Amino acid sequence: MSEPRLDVTRPESMPGVLLLTFNHPESLNSLTTDIFRRIVRVLRDARSDDSVKIVMFTGEGDRAFSSGLSIDKLLLLETDDDRAAFYTLGLDVREAIYALDKPVIAAVRGNCVGGGFEISLCCDLIYAAEGSIFMLPESNIALTPGCGGAINLAQKIPYNRAVEMIWFAEKVSAEEMNRWGIVNAVLPAETYWEEVEKRVNKLLRKPQFAVRGLKRVLSYTAVYGDQSESLKYERILAVDEMKTADFAEGLSAFKEKRRAEFGK
Repeated sequence: MSEPRLDVTRPESMPGVLLLTFNHPESLNSLTTDIFRRIVRVLRDARSDDSVKIVMFTGEGDRAFSSGLSIDKLLLLETDDDRAAFYTLGLDVREAIYALDKPVIAAVRGNCVGGGFEISLCCDLIYAAEGSIFMLPESNIALTPGCGGAINLAQKIPYNRAVEMIWFAEKVSAEEMNRWGIVNAVLPAETYWEEVEKRVNKLLRKPQFAVRGLKRVLSYTAVYGDQSESLKYERILAVDEMKTADFAEGLSAFKEKRRAEFGK
């Protein structure tokens, strides 16, 4: 029987995108500790790879983004060292996403559950197909979500809604998640990838120095709650951006009433 895996590809239709696909449809794209380790390695390499502009997570097929870590894999955690190492891996994934000063997008179709939902919560944008479902089911097996999932959710939606969703292991639709502000857009299932590609390619046309700078500025406050560091970096960034060719092109394009061509 095949094991869940992480496929890493470069789609021709989205040049500059590194696509990470959870691939094991028969288990609804479940996760393993090996997948966690590979995510961390890939994201760390992407930090210094200038050909990577955007990282995107998705799941193989249309039934699931990811169902999280399987019960079978949880049963293999027999010692305190095993459990601590697994928890640390989850945090490593979270920190690797936050440390990447490039946009990270979750392209969700189907079930986005447990660790899969926790990974998507760390992403900068979530685009979901109609009919997708989000859930943190850990309370059903006497666990608290790891990977910072409970904390992230409570930071992004009202506290009492987050508590209810986690305590009762609620299944929440993509449409409801969109109303709560977790999902950026709910896209038609039949044209899902075309709609995602439009948004991604639009972001790729933006000046990348500014895109990466904004990610860092917002991360200090939104993720770490440190507004003082955000303001320090914002000042440095604003001055540095004014020295770039993209800034000059942006001004020229505005004056000439044309679309800017960044990155030349």
